[in-house]
Amino acid sequence: MKVALQRIERSDRENPGTGQSIITSDQKVRPLMASASTINRTWIATEFSKGIGAEQCLLDEAKARSQAPPDPSLGVIYHEIAAADERHLAIVETIATRYGYTPSRSVTGGIGETLGRLKERVSEMGSSAHQRVAHDLVAKANAIHWCTAWVQTFQNLGDAESARELAVVLTEDQAHREALQEGLNRLVFQGAVAEDATANPK
Repeated sequence: MKVALQRIERSDRENPGTGQSIITSDQKVRPLMASASTINRTWIATEFSKGIGAEQCLLDEAKARSQAPPDPSLGVIYHEIAAADERHLAIVETIATRYGYTPSRSVTGGIGETLGRLKERVSEMGSSAHQRVAHDLVAKANAIHWCTAWVQTFQNLGDAESARELAVVLTEDQAHREALQEGLNRLVFQGAVAEDATANPK
């Protein structure tokens, strides 16, 4: 950086009064920071209202799993995920409100979401334990991708508070994804080494 500054100063002395900004290959290009007037707060609030719905679904799923885990060994982790998802929902709602979102509680929407989750439960009745864990892993991965993008976005917008709050969500989601992956690994291995009565009749 010192060499780059020397080059700029030397060039300015050689070309005084040109008003030109000289950029050398030694200088790094930093991400542009948006000004307050360029931030689309309405769009952010709309996207976070969707995020609230997604977090609510994750919370409901985790609570249901904690009561009836795919495997008894996963009961504790699903209880931890449910508790964390409740905190995550509050954080997402806080950020959404910060950008102009107005919380609303629609009874009709709540009933519709409940019916949708009941249909999902019926469709899961024929699935295996490892398939249910795999489903939860996909949902958790989607949440991680979403959080990662928004943490970076808030950093670029200069909103350190929202970036910091959402980084907490991201860190916990990543830890829970790893725990679920370990659970899936264990279930798949158990299935792979379990005795097949049809293949090894007694």
